[in-house]
Formats: sequence, structure tokens, C-alpha cells
Amino acid sequence: MAPIPDTRRLLLCASVLALLAACSTPPSRFYHLDAAAPDAAPPRSADAQRRVIGLEGVKIPGYLDRPELVLRAPGNRLVVMEFDRWGSPIDEMVTRALLRNLEADLPGAEVVGLPLQREFPLSQVVEVTLDRFDAAEGGPAVLEARWRVFDQGGDRLRRLGHTAVQEPVGGAADRGADPGAVAEALGRTLARLAQDIASALR
Repeated sequence: MAPIPDTRRLLLCASVLALLAACSTPPSRFYHLDAAAPDAAPPRSADAQRRVIGLEGVKIPGYLDRPELVLRAPGNRLVVMEFDRWGSPIDEMVTRALLRNLEADLPGAEVVGLPLQREFPLSQVVEVTLDRFDAAEGGPAVLEARWRVFDQGGDRLRRLGHTAVQEPVGGAADRGADPGAVAEALGRTLARLAQDIASALR
């Protein structure tokens, strides 16, 4: 049998090594953001049913616009968790969780996501921009947000607000940040943001 040329031998070895590396790659884990469990809401009156609040899609900072969870580390470093990922785009998950939290905090109103597919009378409109939404390695989950509330269907500025909150991340510190605990803590920061906005809407 003729010997295998060196080039073919190298290609064969590279293919085998690539296959072994692929087999040893750990599977990705996916996480979502939960809204706070709503309390029992009183029945709406006819007037309350006509109050509709529109929530614009939440704007997120560029460093979070990726599927992986991002942590902060000393030295102004960002750590991208390669195998720990959000189950859907982070801006969509944040908007959905915040919408559900606002509904829970404002039982006399209906909160809808914007833009709407058809014309709908809005009582108020909320815009939110996140400046920070992450956790430090071994530290708390942090949310920093700027928000605006508009009356008259979004035509008149009613309130400018700023929310900065922290929530502890559960899990053993000596094992590093638990991505699941980070996701839970970030969900709690969104619940506290919703409480601030709901107070301005009441």
C-alpha cells in the first residue's frame, strides 16, 4: 500500500482533532427572566378598563446586545459567559418582564407593548433605557435605568425618572457566579424598576 502523503496526513490529523474538540465542547445552557409573581388583583371598574398604558421596547446598552450572559470583573473587564445564554434576545425578554411587572403593580390598568399593530387609544406611554443590567463576579446584580412617562397618549412629558438598584446573587461565592442565580437576581431588579415607574403612573 502506498504511503499517505504528508499533506493528506496533516489534514487527516487536523480533522480528527477538530472532531475530538467538538465532542468535548460542553453544551450551552439557556436562561430567561421572570416577572414578579402578581398579587391577587381587585376587579377593574369600567373606568379603569379604559386606562391603557403603552410600553416602548426597552433600550439596552451595546455590551449586552449578545446572546451570552455578561458579568463584570475587576480591572474594568467584561466576562462573556460563552456557554450560558439567554433564551431569546435580551431586549425582548427585559421588555416582556417589565410589562408583566407593571401589570402586576397597576391592577387597574392594561399595559401593552409598542408599537401596536393597529390604532388603540393610549392613556400614557413609558420609555425606558437601561444603562446597566448585569452582575459583578461574586457581587450583586445591578440595574441602572432612565425612564420617561408621557401623558395624553405620549404627547406630553409627565415625569423623568432614574432607578438604580442592586439585588444579591445567591450561590456559593467560592464557586463563582451561578448564571441561574444571576438571572433570578436581574429579574428582581426589573421588579423594583417597575415599582418606581408604577408609582409615577398612579
